[in-house]
Amino acid sequence: MTYTRQRQQAPKSFNRTPIDEQTLAQAELYNHLETQAQAVAPESLTIQEIHSHHFEMYAGNQLIAYITYDNAEFVTQPWVVMVRGEEQFRHNTIARCLRYVEWHHKDGTLLTPLPAPIEYPEVPRVAEISFHDQELIVDGELVASIEYDHDNYQDLYWRVMINGQEIYRDTTPARCHSYVKQAYQQGMLLLQKPFEEEDFSPLHSVSSTENRIMVHIFNECQKYGLDILDDGIYHNDLKLGEVGCTDGNWWVIEGSSGKAQYSNSVFDAVRALVPVSESGDAEVDDCEQLLDLPFEMLTAQDWQRLQTYEPVPEVIAA
Repeated sequence: MTYTRQRQQAPKSFNRTPIDEQTLAQAELYNHLETQAQAVAPESLTIQEIHSHHFEMYAGNQLIAYITYDNAEFVTQPWVVMVRGEEQFRHNTIARCLRYVEWHHKDGTLLTPLPAPIEYPEVPRVAEISFHDQELIVDGELVASIEYDHDNYQDLYWRVMINGQEIYRDTTPARCHSYVKQAYQQGMLLLQKPFEEEDFSPLHSVSSTENRIMVHIFNECQKYGLDILDDGIYHNDLKLGEVGCTDGNWWVIEGSSGKAQYSNSVFDAVRALVPVSESGDAEVDDCEQLLDLPFEMLTAQDWQRLQTYEPVPEVIAA
C-alpha cells in the first residue's frame, strides 16, 4: 500500500512543473506567432479621392489599385476595380469594390506588376494644360502626356503618349492617369526623352522643364495676341501679369499684385489675364469645343463657362 500511495502521489508532484513549463512555452509561441503575423501582414490601405468617380488605393507608397465609374449606357455594375489598366472586378456599389481590393490584398492574390521595386517612388503629379491635355510630372520632368483623341476609337477617347507614340488608351483621363502612375512606380514605363527646345524669341536657354512650361504659356498667349517679355505677359505695352507652373500646379499673378493664385490649367491662367475686349472670339471658339465633348470630361469651370455662353444663331438662307 505504501508503494501504491507513492505511485499515486508521485505523478501529482511530478507533473506540476512540466505543466507550468508547457504553459510558458505556449505563451512564448503565441507571442512569437503574433509578432511574425504583424511583421508579414500587409500595410494598412489608404484611399485617395481624385474626384467623385475616381479613387486610388495605396499600401504605404505603392498604388495597388484604382476604382473608377463606368459611364457607358445600360451598365448595371458601373464601379470597376482596375490594376495596371486591366479590369479585375466590377459591382453596383463602390463599397464592394473597396472590400474586393482589401480582401485580395490581404491574402496576397491581388494582381501586382513584376517585379516589385525595393522602394516605391512617389507617383507622378497631374498637371492640366487644358481641358483636353494633361501632363504627368515627377520632380518637374515630364513622364507622359494624356490627350483627347477626337476620332472615336471604340469610345476610347483618351490616350497616353510618350515620345510622340501612343502606349495606352482608355475611356477616361483618370484611368490613363492611374495606368501611368502604376507603371511608373514599377519601373515599367517607357523613358520620356528630354523636351526639345524650339527657337522662340521670348524664351531663353533654360532647362527642358522650364522651356516646356514656357511653350505652353506662349501657345496660349498667341491665341489672344499677347506678348511674353522677361518680367511677364503684356498687351499693348501694358503688363497684364504673370503665369507659371510649380510642381505641376499652375498659378497666375494678375497685374503687379505679386500674389499668386492657383489655376486649374495654363488655359485658365492665361485667360484670367486677357482683357475682356480681346477674349470674345476666343471664348466663343473655346465654348464651341466644350459643347463637342462628353459630359464626364467637363470640369466645374467648364460648366460655369457654358452657363454664360450664348451661341450665335445660325442664319438659314431663304
